Amino acid sequence: MKIVLACGGSGGHIFPAVSAAEELKERHPKAEIIYFCGKKRIEESIFKTLGQERIVRLDRKPLTDFFRAWRVLAAEQPQLVVGFGGYASVPALAAAKCLGLKTLIHEQNVFPGRANRLLCRIADGVALSFEESRGYLPRFKNARVTGNPIRRMVESARRKEALDFFSFSGDKKTLLVLGGSQGAESINSLFLGGLPFLGKDFKERMQALHLCGKMSPTESEARCREAGFVCRAYSFFDRMDLAYSAADFSLGRAGATFLAEISARQIPAILVPYPHGDGHQRLNARVFSQTHEALVAEQSGLTPEKLAALLQSFLSKNRPADSREVSAETVDNQTSGARRALACFIEETLAGKTHEC
Repeated sequence: MKIVLACGGSGGHIFPAVSAAEELKERHPKAEIIYFCGKKRIEESIFKTLGQERIVRLDRKPLTDFFRAWRVLAAEQPQLVVGFGGYASVPALAAAKCLGLKTLIHEQNVFPGRANRLLCRIADGVALSFEESRGYLPRFKNARVTGNPIRRMVESARRKEALDFFSFSGDKKTLLVLGGSQGAESINSLFLGGLPFLGKDFKERMQALHLCGKMSPTESEARCREAGFVCRAYSFFDRMDLAYSAADFSLGRAGATFLAEISARQIPAILVPYPHGDGHQRLNARVFSQTHEALVAEQSGLTPEKLAALLQSFLSKNRPADSREVSAETVDNQTSGARRALACFIEETLAGKTHEC
């Protein structure tokens, strides 16, 4: 089995591809996976953790990238090309279609991105993370809801190890602040700006893990320390299994991968959807909050003081920290379904027929 996974641009496109590759390699140990991606720093950081995977990097020059994808696919002759949204999917699947190769796309968000709205017209199948996405692809019949697969490492329950790793107290609740794989300056500003408005009781009962992106981790930790509580901050952190194992509640955007991961780990959240672009995060948050413990706060109406009030309210009403250990024991049984479902869809597309998975 040789499969091309076209992803890149952000962790939201890359991590589902990595998850699918994990499941396929478990089923087919000799499977060969080739990734197509771009050259952003975040892509380089993520792919460094994957070891000796084969990676084809594109330059974001449409014509050049199309012919590069054509040459690679013609030489490698993969059995299937799977696009996970983002720019890299377009030249990869367009070249695959011209070469007569089978294709599949996976959409992580409720509202499909531009790449997948274009590619669904030529793909042999569309895997969806949300049932609500069907309404945005009305002309496409071969669509299936598989869910959004997450990496195996994220499913692992390691609360004690995580608390020890961060030097956190088991008697306090841990707030995970995450703006996405590339950080979010506005969430960083809201969180740190809200520190003076947090009450003494809140500070005594909480500790923070701040994935701060481009912001200086040293500055984040210093400002939290000045405010009176412990914080561990990282520009980029590749052990999200530990981050989620330590977290009791979270603050972040409404990217599809973040939502899938906190859902798997049963972590309540305050979601601040990215306010620009096509509004897909706002729709993600709205759909997600209907079935999960999440409060949606629009950035336009959110001030540091209002965020502080939301955090204090959230802390006071959520379950005790020790209950997180109990829920974590069942994580693996509840979350491997999306990974299996997508792998099955890939296998069926290869075989050209439905089969037992």
